[in-house]
Amino acid sequence: MNEKRIETRRDVSPLEIYRAWNSLLLAGDTEGAARLIDSDRWKEKCLGLTGWLTDFQVAVGHYVKNMVKPWRDLEMYEEDVVEGRDAVTIRFRVEATHVGEFLGVPATGRRISFQAIRIVKIREGRVTGQWAQLDLWGIYSQLTDFPVVSQETGHSEERR
Repeated sequence: MNEKRIETRRDVSPLEIYRAWNSLLLAGDTEGAARLIDSDRWKEKCLGLTGWLTDFQVAVGHYVKNMVKPWRDLEMYEEDVVEGRDAVTIRFRVEATHVGEFLGVPATGRRISFQAIRIVKIREGRVTGQWAQLDLWGIYSQLTDFPVVSQETGHSEERR
């Protein structure tokens, strides 16, 4: 296995560390992702889905429950990226097919798209935590028959 040595290098940018870590999570390699974190400093919150978590394995359990099991063909597209000395903030769009219960809604088979923001903290070459916010209302309205409000007009629209 050609394992990256990024986890031990301090000269790698926070954005490179974030992207390597996120790629491992998206690939389902939680053990690889764990090698890029600082477990002694870990702190995470996914607003609306979890409280503050200080154990990476517990956080991974929530990630699998909320972002792996309910979705298939999940794709993330970075739309805005701000890199600082010790953090990366990413606004991204997610596309996925709903195949399991999420927000109390059983699988619909619908392909949806939603926005999310993630602030990932990096210290000494390792991820120390994150704060994430998904557009939960946007997700819920796409999975149910609730009318959506058009971002262009501000009026309710019937789902097609």
